Amino acid sequence: MCGIVGVVSSENCQHQVLEGLKKLQYRGYDSAGICLKMGGELVAFKAKGSVEDLEKKCPENMEAALAVGHTRWATHGSVCEKNAHPIFSANKHWAVVHNGIIENFPQLQYDLAKEGVCFKTETDTEVISALLALDNFKDPIQNLIWACGRLKGSYAICAVQQSDQNQILVAKKKSPLYIFSSGSESMVASDPVCFPEDQYYRLEDDEFASVSQTGVIFYNKNGKRIVKETQGAITKQSQISKGVFKHFMLKEIYETPDGLNALSESFANFDFSKMRKWWIGKVKLIGCGTAYHACLMGARYFKKHLGLDAEAVTASEFRYDKVILDTSTLCIFVSQSGETADTIAAAQKALKHTKKIVALTNVSYSTLSSMTPHVLSICAGPEIAVASTKAYSCQVAALYLLVMALKGEKELKNALKNVKKTSKLLEKFYVNLGRFAEDISACQHVFFIGRGSDYITALEGALKLKEISYINCNAFPAGELKHGVLTLIDHSTPVIVIATEKQTSDKTMNSAFEAKARGGKLYLISSQMPNAASLDKFEMCLTLPQTCPDLECLLATLPLQLLAYNVAVMRGNDPDKPRNLAKSVTVE
Repeated sequence: MCGIVGVVSSENCQHQVLEGLKKLQYRGYDSAGICLKMGGELVAFKAKGSVEDLEKKCPENMEAALAVGHTRWATHGSVCEKNAHPIFSANKHWAVVHNGIIENFPQLQYDLAKEGVCFKTETDTEVISALLALDNFKDPIQNLIWACGRLKGSYAICAVQQSDQNQILVAKKKSPLYIFSSGSESMVASDPVCFPEDQYYRLEDDEFASVSQTGVIFYNKNGKRIVKETQGAITKQSQISKGVFKHFMLKEIYETPDGLNALSESFANFDFSKMRKWWIGKVKLIGCGTAYHACLMGARYFKKHLGLDAEAVTASEFRYDKVILDTSTLCIFVSQSGETADTIAAAQKALKHTKKIVALTNVSYSTLSSMTPHVLSICAGPEIAVASTKAYSCQVAALYLLVMALKGEKELKNALKNVKKTSKLLEKFYVNLGRFAEDISACQHVFFIGRGSDYITALEGALKLKEISYINCNAFPAGELKHGVLTLIDHSTPVIVIATEKQTSDKTMNSAFEAKARGGKLYLISSQMPNAASLDKFEMCLTLPQTCPDLECLLATLPLQLLAYNVAVMRGNDPDKPRNLAKSVTVE
């Protein structure tokens, strides 16, 4: 979940690395560091905090033709400058930046310590630089291949040696890494968004590279040279800026209608004829966090419209549980980044049993996209804020459209109309939640309740609020309050009630009034206003525009996203970079 950028150029490359790291802070922002090669010497600067904090510590215009940088999400070792990358070998001959987890580092550390190696950080990365410092081979790339042969786990590695050669040595296993090369400039990065052009090389597992001004040489794990072809990324650099918005999260909430429109166009032109021929016995929808909530909604669509046995499973459980799969099982893997480690591992497991695998992702060049036989883009566009907003709405809409596409061409056309109608309603539904947000911002605990799809919306609303406001938020099925939850209700407890399902709204209201009777403060988000007799029981009532029942969840989700954003800002938090989190979860 860390971000790596390396540059070899005929010109000073410090600025390029720092600018690239700023684009990768969605991957981690606990600390940052940069290593510059000046002559034959390695010079490093580190900072606890953001890349902007690092930039302040770097002297201007240092003449360096090679630099590697890193923005960190801590896995091993506390957040401090000492543990920030680059991590040097004890003899200072090697500097390493690394994304991933070295699972056998305690044993390696023990073995190396017996040989007299002294470790100065708390990171697993230091065993990599220590192995490289043994210099068992004259050829530096052979040293890296040998060292990686002793590692267990996941890694994207950029290593620089103190020598006269200006080259970055690169290794990849289970963590993304890309290379760009043109003229006298070459770059390495965790995401092609850092590159000046859309043509790049993608490293596969157990591949290595030597990157220099003269180009790139690729190697397999046996040290043999291999040839790779470039591929292209669909990345609009203009979409990476905040524009007129103060934060990426708010910008991305406002981009939801654009994403839904792009999704509709994509699905209208997609050929579903092969999928319609599938005989499907059951459906497994797999994701993590927000993507898992989208899977829950997707499972409801499969049951309701196709009558299929559909189940949503968290990827971290799917990969280790004894899940029964066969050739009739349709597995749908949902991931915004397409790099979620648990989701990728779950997909690898499923591929051993069925070829009916669909990846639903926002990144066409991701690992998940490359490994699955069928890929559907959610078309949300770049999403930088850690808390996923427009991507969640597009994931839910994409699952709805997929179900209707499997049902038939006519059903898909009607579903596309419904998505476009909902998109237009969203454009006019950016409500002012001033007092609502003020009330919630002063609280320590918030409950969300709903039934059916409203419960799933409650789960997503609670997740959004907790991850950027740091308020303890919990979501419950409305009918479960009396089975224990009511003990937690007092006169300071807000209860946010989601009630869009007509068949269960009365039951949901009854549960809400049970909470009210115990002192809870009720806030209602519903597709219809309560009757006059009940109106005064609520602190606030927000009525949603009318759309197709399957997509009312998108209209209910929007104000919850805005609520989370406003509460976070009121509490002085950065909604784009919540503490302890990162967006692309590339480690287990």
